[in-house]
Amino acid sequence: MTPRAHAVDVMNRADPGHRTLDAEIEQVRREARRRFGSFVLDLANPGSHFRNKECRPLDNRIFEQAGDLGLMRFSLPAEIGGEGRDKLAWGVVVEEIARLSRDPGFAVLLDISVEITELILSSGRPELIERYVPDLVAGRRFGVQGAYESRDPYDYRSTARLEGDEWVLNGAKRFLAGASFADLFIVFLRDEASNDMLAFVVEKDDPGVTPVHMDTMGMHTMGLGQVLLADVRLPAWRLVWRADALSELNTYARIRRTMSACGVLGALDGVIENCVESLSPRRRSGRRVLDYPNVERSVGEMRALLQTARASVYRALDGTRSPDRDPHFDEFATVAKHHASECALRVGQLVMSLQGGEAYMSAFPWERFMRDILGLISGQGSQEMLLIQLGQRTIVGLEGKRVREDAAERAVAKLADAWWALHAAEASAAESSATGVSAAGASNDGALEQFPDPVRDAVRTVLSAAGVEAVGPDRRGELAALLDRAHALLAAVRSGRVPDALPQGPAGLFDGRLAGVAAGAWGLLACAVAQETGLLARLLEPCTVQEAAADLPEGLTAELLAVLVDASVVRVDGDDRHAVDRGLERVLIGGPRASAFAARLRRALAGGALLRAGKPVTGRDSVAGCGGEAAALADVLVNSLLGRLEGLPEVLDRPGARVGCAAGDGGRSAVELARHIPFVPVLALEPDRMAVPVTDGSVRVRTGGLTGFEESDRLALAWLPAAGLPAADLRQAVTAAAAALLPGGWLVVPCPLAPKRPLGAAATRLDLVLAGGTVPADGEIEGLLRAAGLGQVRMAWEDSALGIRLIAARRP
Repeated sequence: MTPRAHAVDVMNRADPGHRTLDAEIEQVRREARRRFGSFVLDLANPGSHFRNKECRPLDNRIFEQAGDLGLMRFSLPAEIGGEGRDKLAWGVVVEEIARLSRDPGFAVLLDISVEITELILSSGRPELIERYVPDLVAGRRFGVQGAYESRDPYDYRSTARLEGDEWVLNGAKRFLAGASFADLFIVFLRDEASNDMLAFVVEKDDPGVTPVHMDTMGMHTMGLGQVLLADVRLPAWRLVWRADALSELNTYARIRRTMSACGVLGALDGVIENCVESLSPRRRSGRRVLDYPNVERSVGEMRALLQTARASVYRALDGTRSPDRDPHFDEFATVAKHHASECALRVGQLVMSLQGGEAYMSAFPWERFMRDILGLISGQGSQEMLLIQLGQRTIVGLEGKRVREDAAERAVAKLADAWWALHAAEASAAESSATGVSAAGASNDGALEQFPDPVRDAVRTVLSAAGVEAVGPDRRGELAALLDRAHALLAAVRSGRVPDALPQGPAGLFDGRLAGVAAGAWGLLACAVAQETGLLARLLEPCTVQEAAADLPEGLTAELLAVLVDASVVRVDGDDRHAVDRGLERVLIGGPRASAFAARLRRALAGGALLRAGKPVTGRDSVAGCGGEAAALADVLVNSLLGRLEGLPEVLDRPGARVGCAAGDGGRSAVELARHIPFVPVLALEPDRMAVPVTDGSVRVRTGGLTGFEESDRLALAWLPAAGLPAADLRQAVTAAAAALLPGGWLVVPCPLAPKRPLGAAATRLDLVLAGGTVPADGEIEGLLRAAGLGQVRMAWEDSALGIRLIAARRP
C-alpha cells in the first residue's frame, strides 16, 4: 500500500545535510552559555543594581577577569593568541552576554575593548601593537575611541599639528563610553596643515589629558564622559594612521553598529523573559494575567519585534563574512542598528503598559531598561542620522545604477555609430569610384547614387563626424571584403549555420581613425551575434569560455568573448571567468527594454546592409519608436505618464472611447498598446497590406495609411511615431489624429532623440533619412501640434539611452 502523502513531503525540499544559519547561531549560543555564563551571572551581575543607582562605573577588574577567561581573545586573530572566530560568532556571544547580564552596558564595553584592539592591530605599527595589544587582550587595560563632536569630520575643532618630532593635540571629544575609567583613547583629529583626518593613541596619564564624567539619563555604569586635550604632546609613534583615518573610522563604525544591535537583542530577550516571569503569578478577577487575550497579544508583539530585530542583525552579521562587503559603509549594519533600537523602544512601551505602576519605579528593572535603551540608540549615529545615511545611500545607489545602465547602453550605441561610419566609408568610396567589385563578387558601385540627396549628405556628415577621410582605391577592396564577411556571418548565424570561428576581422587592415572605426564596428558585430545566439544572456552570471559556449562552438565563443572584452561589453575576473557589463543586465533579462535593445541592434545592422544595397528602408517596423521598441514605450506610457497626462485616465473610461495607433508597423505597436491598456479598443491604421497579421481581438485594423483617422473615431489617445515620416505626411497625420480626439484626449508622438556626441547624432540622422524621413528642427513637432489646435504641448518623457522622447499634446 502506498503510504499517504503529506504536504511537507512535497513542499520541503531542503537538503537533509544543510546546516541553517539558525543552527550555527544556536551552537555558538550554547557555547557562550557554557563558557561565559557563570562569569556573567556570578561575577558581573552582583551589585549591578546599586552600581546603577549610585552611577558608579564598572570596576576595571571585571575586564581583567574577562581577559583571564578568554572573552577578549574569542574573536581576535590567532597570531596574537586569539581564537580567530568570525564576527558572526562574536556577535552571538555579545548578544548572549547582554541577555544574561543585569547591566546592558557590560556587553557593549566588552566589544568596544575588542574593537579598539583590532584598530591598533590594523595600524600595522609594531611599536603600538607591542605596547598596547597584550594588555588589552588580557583585560589589564581598557581602551575606547573618541570621534564624536557633532560636526563633520573635516570640520573638527579638535586638531593636531606637527612641531618638530612631536604632535600637539588640542580639543575635546564628547560622549565616550568608558571615558571615566579607560586607560587609553584612540582619538580622531583634524590635521591643521593638510586638513586630513588623523588618529592617535592617547593615554590617560599623558600631560594635558583630562577625562571628565558626564551625567546622563541612563547607562550609568558605562562611565560615559568626555576627554579634554590641552597641548597634549605625543611622540610620532603614537600616530595610528598617517592619512585617511576617516576610512578607518567608517570601518569601525560599520562593525560597531552591528555589535551595538547585538547588545540590544540580548537586552530585549532578557527583558521579555523577565516581564513574562514577573506576570506569571499575578491574578486579575480570578484569572492569570497571562491568560488575558490583550496580554497574550502584547507578549506576541514583543516576540515578533525581537525576532524581526534578530533577522536584520543576523543578516548583517552573516554579511561580515563576505569578501564583497563594502569596507566603509554597511547598509545591513545600519538597518540592523536602527531597527533593533526601534524594536527595543516599542518593547519598552509594551512592558511599561503591562507592568503598570511598577514600570515607573526605580526598584524594578523596567524603568532602567527604558533609560538605558534611550542611551543605546544614540550611539553609532542617532536614529535620524542612520535614516539620512540610508536615504543618501539609496539615492546615490539607484542613481548610480541608472548611470551605469545608460553608460552601458551608450557604449553599445557607440559601437553602432562605428558600424554606420564603416558602411558610410564604403558607400562614399563606391560613389567616388567609377568601377569596382566587392571581394565577394557583388558589385556595389554607385549604390549611394541610387539614394536622394539627403541620404548622400547624411553619409558625408557621418564620415566627417567620425573623422574618417575618403577611402582610397587601395583600401576600398579590403573594406568591402571585411563588410562582406561581417554580413555573411550574420546571415549564417540567423540561418542556424553557426561557423566554428569568426571570420578575419579588421586587425591590421587599416590605420589611423579608420582602424578605430573598424574595430568598433567589429565589436557591434560580435555583440549582435552574442545577443542573437544567447551568449550575452548567459554572461549575466560569470562563467568560463566552456560554460559560456553552451551549444556554440568553443572556438567561436572564445573569439567572440575576446572581441567583446576589447569593446568593454564583457569583463574578465581574476579566475578567468567572463561576465557581461553590469549595466547591460536590464536589457538582457527580458521584458520591454530587452526587446528595444535587440530592435536597435537589428536596425543598425539592417541599415548598413540597405546602405550597401542602395535600397531604402521598407515599412516602419524597424524605425525608431516602432516595432520592437513599442513595448518599452507602451510600458512608459502606462506606468510613468498616465498620471501626468492630465485627465487621460478619465477620458479612457468614457463609453466608446478608443486608442488610435498610427505606427504603420504591421500592428506591433497597436498590439502592445492593447496589452498595456486592456479593455479599451485599439484602432490600428496600417498601409493597405500589413506586414504582420494582428490576432489580438482588442485591436481593429483599418487600412489606408497613417492619415486614415476619422473624426468619428472618438479617440481618448492617439499614438503617432514620427520617425521615418516626411514632413508633409507627418503634418497630415497630426491633423487627422487631432481631429479624431475626444475633448480632453491626448496625442503622443514618439520622436527620435539624437545623442549629444557628434557621430551619434550623424548616425541617427542617416538612420532617419534612409527610412525616408527627415530630422525635425527644434520645436518643429511642437509647432505642428499647436497648429492642429492642441494645447498643453510638452516634452513628456525622454531617455537618452533608448534614443527616444515622447512629445504630448491635449485637445481642449
